[in-house]
Amino acid sequence: MSLEFTTSHIRWRQFERQDDAPAPDGAQMKLVTDFVNGFFDSHGRKERAQEQHARRWYASQNQAFRVMLKQVVAALQNQVRLDDLDLLVLTHWTPDVEVGCSVTNAIIHETGCHDAFGIAISDHGLSSPFLALQVIEDYLDDGNHSDREKKALLLIADQDAILYDSPALARLNPEPSACVVMLRSLPSGPAAEPRAGIAFKHYRKVAFPQALDTLLPILDMFTSTEDLLPLLILTTPGFAEQLRQHAPLAAHRIESWDESLLSCAPWARLAQLAPTHLRILLMLPEGESLACAGFVAGA
Repeated sequence: MSLEFTTSHIRWRQFERQDDAPAPDGAQMKLVTDFVNGFFDSHGRKERAQEQHARRWYASQNQAFRVMLKQVVAALQNQVRLDDLDLLVLTHWTPDVEVGCSVTNAIIHETGCHDAFGIAISDHGLSSPFLALQVIEDYLDDGNHSDREKKALLLIADQDAILYDSPALARLNPEPSACVVMLRSLPSGPAAEPRAGIAFKHYRKVAFPQALDTLLPILDMFTSTEDLLPLLILTTPGFAEQLRQHAPLAAHRIESWDESLLSCAPWARLAQLAPTHLRILLMLPEGESLACAGFVAGA
């Protein structure tokens, strides 16, 4: 099976920060600070909750993943049918300010796809949506499913409030944002019609190469026929500059995304670019590793 989507089926938006929300009462603050302290204790940390973070966390309730995603899902639902989804996968990097809410169940209820299965992926950093593509493809390709077109919804959300000091997050100047991508998994074989969408090829997480010139052979993303297509590399601004310093890679088209959109950033940029007749590589440096997702865009 091939997993595909079109840029017209990507919906995203950023949300305003709420810095002027009413102050919570003492009981509400105690709930939040107790949760934060329990979070630290469970990780063997000695830090205690700081009032500034607890107040910011509480003030961000209207940026809960459920609240943000319901709005972007509604925008997509005006365009395409969603009550026949087979799978919903939520991905995020920052924690949800609405503790204990099943976001996928809320969206299943909202869209009426009551037979769909919902899961969440969070402990994989900003590249969680890359991994989710492989999870979606594997699930929809399960032999127990009938040989028909299947549909999945990739849900992506992050917000700017966090329970503790995070220089890594602050450096990105984060914006609360949410994104949805509807994907189709089509039966393979001669009966399958050629599509004009963007086909997912592979997810790879590899050790950061010592020589960037060896990067594309290491990834081995595309067939020999696909290698004849022009290549678009989409990545962070910093890594884009690194790639432009290497002659073999600089010959390809290199674009960057807005890091303030966190996990939504690559998808928002893809929607803006609306690529066609290209190979596409999303690349995200993560310490000593490089997370990548490969695609081929049709007509």
